[in-house]
Amino acid sequence: MKAPIALFVYSRPDHTYQTIEALKRNPESVHTDLVIFSDAAKTLKHDTAVKQVRDYISKINGFRSLTIHHRTHNFGLAKSIIKGVTEVLKNHERVIVMEDDLVTSPHFLKYMNEGLDLFADKDSVISIHGYVYPVKKPLPEAFFLRGADCWGWATWRRGWEIFNPDGQFLLDELKQRGLLKAFDFNGAYSYSAMLERQIKGLNNSWAVRWHASAFLANKFTLYPGRSLVHNIGNDNTGTHCGTSADLDADLSATPIRLDEVGAEESEVAKKVIEHFFRMKRPPLRRILAHLLPVTARQQLATFAKDWLPPAIARQLRRLPRLGRGITFEGPFASWDEAADCSSGYASEKILEKVLAATLKVKRGEAVFERDSVLFDEIQYSWPVTAGLMWAAARNHGRLSVLDFGGSLGSSYYQNQKFLGGLQNVRWSVVEQPHFVEAGRQFIQDEQLVFYSTIVECVAAEKLNVVLLSSVLQYLEKPYAILNELVRSGVDIILIDRTSFYNGEEDLIAVQQVAEAIYPASYPLWVFSKKKFISHLSKTFSLVTEKLSPEDLVPFASGSFSFSGLVLRRNYHEN
Repeated sequence: MKAPIALFVYSRPDHTYQTIEALKRNPESVHTDLVIFSDAAKTLKHDTAVKQVRDYISKINGFRSLTIHHRTHNFGLAKSIIKGVTEVLKNHERVIVMEDDLVTSPHFLKYMNEGLDLFADKDSVISIHGYVYPVKKPLPEAFFLRGADCWGWATWRRGWEIFNPDGQFLLDELKQRGLLKAFDFNGAYSYSAMLERQIKGLNNSWAVRWHASAFLANKFTLYPGRSLVHNIGNDNTGTHCGTSADLDADLSATPIRLDEVGAEESEVAKKVIEHFFRMKRPPLRRILAHLLPVTARQQLATFAKDWLPPAIARQLRRLPRLGRGITFEGPFASWDEAADCSSGYASEKILEKVLAATLKVKRGEAVFERDSVLFDEIQYSWPVTAGLMWAAARNHGRLSVLDFGGSLGSSYYQNQKFLGGLQNVRWSVVEQPHFVEAGRQFIQDEQLVFYSTIVECVAAEKLNVVLLSSVLQYLEKPYAILNELVRSGVDIILIDRTSFYNGEEDLIAVQQVAEAIYPASYPLWVFSKKKFISHLSKTFSLVTEKLSPEDLVPFASGSFSFSGLVLRRNYHEN
């Protein structure tokens, strides 16, 4: 009896066609039951493509039987796979699991079924996998690795029973047992970071939870020495894949022999794949991997996800104007992908530097600080100062600023000489909690105050201006923050030194700083100025787009600039 295939499809008719046609070139397909789970469209935009897929799969032949499950609402990939695999294994002892972007070798089904037969009663084996990485060094004909995988795989009912969807439990267990480094392929690939992002809701990976479940149970997966699967979804059409050829594997033209493989982890294969992972990481990450212990690297990765906003990133962005090196890589398909290629920064050290510099300004020992750098004279941004004075003039001399990501009050001290001429000034900085704690303890006074959230600030202050100074582009969800700020009821929004270009869609890049300057890199948005202004147009009107214009920055997709906007609320038009 051949194992049934559970195939998960969504909105890619061309990819689905290639997947089916490749499976049909396997001689075993005519003896195989095909069970298709067709997810429903998430939005109207996908409705037509979903219908095209459903029309195509309804006419599939070449298999022993065809069963199609049409989801009536959108499950998403993770729920669809977890639920679908569970459903199939209620009626079958084993299953081969495929997604709609996996093209297989004609030898794929033979290998999968032989593996399922050979290790059916071997409790230490949890799954059979069809894909293997395109490594340069030779691998054994077939081999085992600890854990599980997700590109063309098979398991038994007994194997799937081990799957635990609780990411937090899995991560806690890995930490408690001291298995994080081993789980991360000896630190070569950060599966744990992927698991942490799943817990935070930043991805919905079922695969990393499947891998963690198997790894914690000390189970093994069988791999072929030559790949029997080629993923055609790394073309930016999939839910979780970007555009990359790094994992493209040539399909094996010959069958995989399983007569000599033992059910134990292959140290040879493990070293070859570990080397492959290490060589695929950006140069900076490879350097950090040599310099830092795994716990420190994980801490850096956490910091990279928690910035709000990264003061050091703003400082580093200024370096080109100081004649030093900084580059921008991309575009990337997603924020997660860009974050994976970024190192982050050590926020506590940054706070110490910013606090020390700000206290010198507050005590009169220095003239001006910007992102921990002290200057001999104040570096005025006259358009921003003019915008603040204009806002005060519109409110009878009262100025109440929400300075989002305002560090320890750099912009406040920068403009303090002019603020003194106003009747009523409140300057509210919304920052990361550790900045707020330091600000309240050492910096805060009657005019300059600190808040941890926009909600907290809006509840306490009667605001009329929002200042966003080189901060929005470093936030993972900038439009959500922008919407929250719009709802604060302010009259004026000043957007200073923010990355814009003249394209139609926003881009995601990584800001890289030379190792000699500071070992740091961060994701950032390059906003479509047209889209950005349109997003605010219902409630705000553009006053000028010439706030703090700067030189063009070279980029793979052309160039962009760090510039600014002044906007005023529509109902204040006069």
